[in-house]
Amino acid sequence: MSQPSQLAVMADVLGALITASGLVCLLAPTRVREWARRFPRSLLAGRILTAGVVIWVALVLVRAPFGRFENLKPLLYVAAPLFYFLVVRYMDELLAPRALGGLLLLVANPVLKAAFLHESNIRLVMTVLAYLLVIAGMALVLGPYRFRLVAERFLTSDARCRALGAMRLVLGGLLLGLGLLVY
Repeated sequence: MSQPSQLAVMADVLGALITASGLVCLLAPTRVREWARRFPRSLLAGRILTAGVVIWVALVLVRAPFGRFENLKPLLYVAAPLFYFLVVRYMDELLAPRALGGLLLLVANPVLKAAFLHESNIRLVMTVLAYLLVIAGMALVLGPYRFRLVAERFLTSDARCRALGAMRLVLGGLLLGLGLLVY
């Protein structure tokens, strides 16, 4: 049996995450609405997401070729924790949505790389999804208050939250199906 392609793995992982979030919206809409209301000001969520983003960026930079500045790579081991400390200390206002935006920006890169290597035209589904992640990520990094605005619009009632959950289930199922059957 052959190994699944990178695009299949990306589709399966994203599909599973989107499906899980849809199930949570369907099964516990009140808790989701409360979480979405508290998330932008959550220090713990902001710090955890920021740590994930800083670690991911540091790993990307460590693996990247620096050319004649290759001798500066060891400084990354000092710069990354220092950067984390400075961000958490001085950018703590709405840090959680900013860090979520950064994470969305980072997720798009491996998805696009995997889609580029795939020969099927159906890869464009993942390409479009990656660019939507980039747009959402940029919107959150540049305007973290937008998280609250979107949450207020789509999560005004339990019925709307369940409808959002149903849409997420459909999208997640589509991605899982593509990952398992097509890619």
